[in-house]
Amino acid sequence: MKKVLVLLATYNGEKYLCEQLDSVFAQKNVEMHVLARDDGSFDQTKAILQEYSDHHFLKWYTGKHLNVQKGYFNLMQKAVETDFDYFAFCDQDDIWDADKIETALQQIGSVNVPALYYCGQRLVNADAAFIADHRLNQDRSLQARFVLSDFAGCTGVFNRALLEEVVKFEPAYMLMHDTWILKVCLCLGGKVIVDPKPHMNYRQHGGNTVGLGRSLPAYVKQVRQYLNEYHVEKQMKELKRGYGDRMVAPYKEICDWVCHYKDNRKYKKYLLDKKNIDFCNKGLNLTYWLKVQLNKL
Repeated sequence: MKKVLVLLATYNGEKYLCEQLDSVFAQKNVEMHVLARDDGSFDQTKAILQEYSDHHFLKWYTGKHLNVQKGYFNLMQKAVETDFDYFAFCDQDDIWDADKIETALQQIGSVNVPALYYCGQRLVNADAAFIADHRLNQDRSLQARFVLSDFAGCTGVFNRALLEEVVKFEPAYMLMHDTWILKVCLCLGGKVIVDPKPHMNYRQHGGNTVGLGRSLPAYVKQVRQYLNEYHVEKQMKELKRGYGDRMVAPYKEICDWVCHYKDNRKYKKYLLDKKNIDFCNKGLNLTYWLKVQLNKL
């Protein structure tokens, strides 16, 4: 039976943490272990982690407040010191289907190169009542995903080969841990499997640090984030700094285009050509077009 180490970052998560952990340890046909990092909780989160560590394969530690992306990078730095071959990111407030990890391992279990699997999500409210399925676009290319990622970390499972590559270089800017490891995997010629189907409940509630809203205000907020907070150019420059001499086509070319599009009209034209980058979504294509035209990638 394969063993998987789940990387869990917690922060004041007492309300939903038990339900999440129960779903992790209920995974079928796989031995589940959890490494948790608490980001300075002041509720009962640490007590819950300690209780589960007494009865399950769970180890936890705490440290200074790092926020999400740096907290998960720290978890990956700890995880590479273990002897596990497979790893999964985990949020503190979701509910996994019992076959979530088994489904992922069927896809990457025999891959020897850096490999990442991720899937869609089933949106639920604070009481776990169904809202809608968030299925990933099957027509979107990996090149488009390399530019603007649709990878939600809580859906991801990856192998040791990818983990070892990721921890070799800690970027000054990564946006989020999930978008970063997707870029690393692709640029090194790794294997990325995108499963459109949901295999987990992604809880939408007022305390979400990151979420997927379905309302008009949530959509407007998401567009503003894409335009103003998703600094793709900064991320690509860090990727080039860490892996530039090892990057493979076509991702090396795309990285060069993004890093130099402001002063190279040809590169800007390449980025706007749908033959190169097409998100297969009118709204996202328009948002991306604006980012490029306004020099806000």
